[in-house]
Amino acid sequence: MDQKTYLAERIDNQIDWYEKKSKSNQNKYKTLKTIVIITSVSIPFLAGLIKTESDITKIAVGIGGVLIAAIEGVLALNKYQDLWLEYRLAAEMLKQEKIIFSTQSGPYENKKNTFKLFVTRAESIMSSENKNWLQNQQKEDDSES
Repeated sequence: MDQKTYLAERIDNQIDWYEKKSKSNQNKYKTLKTIVIITSVSIPFLAGLIKTESDITKIAVGIGGVLIAAIEGVLALNKYQDLWLEYRLAAEMLKQEKIIFSTQSGPYENKKNTFKLFVTRAESIMSSENKNWLQNQQKEDDSES
């Protein structure tokens, strides 16, 4: 694979994938956390109305508590915040490596075979992210056993 093809089909595609997945996980995390916050601050208000209102208020307080617990469980299970940050880090590291390579700076300065060095370093970044993901999956499997 030549340099132009590798940059376009491997590096740029991976950066794009990491950025999309990071943004998706960030949106899921922030949306669910916002629901938790709004529900959490509503419960004391609704609880204060229980003496004067109907059973609907009691039901709303109960549903709010259940909703908070359910969303927090989903957040813990899916680790949206962790994935958001891991994918963002991987994308930024690849972008940085690409810039350093493109400018022939740092480890690429005055060296032969800079493309091979770049491929090795870029693949190492992606491999490291994959290993982190796999380790997190294995931890989840171990905790479920």
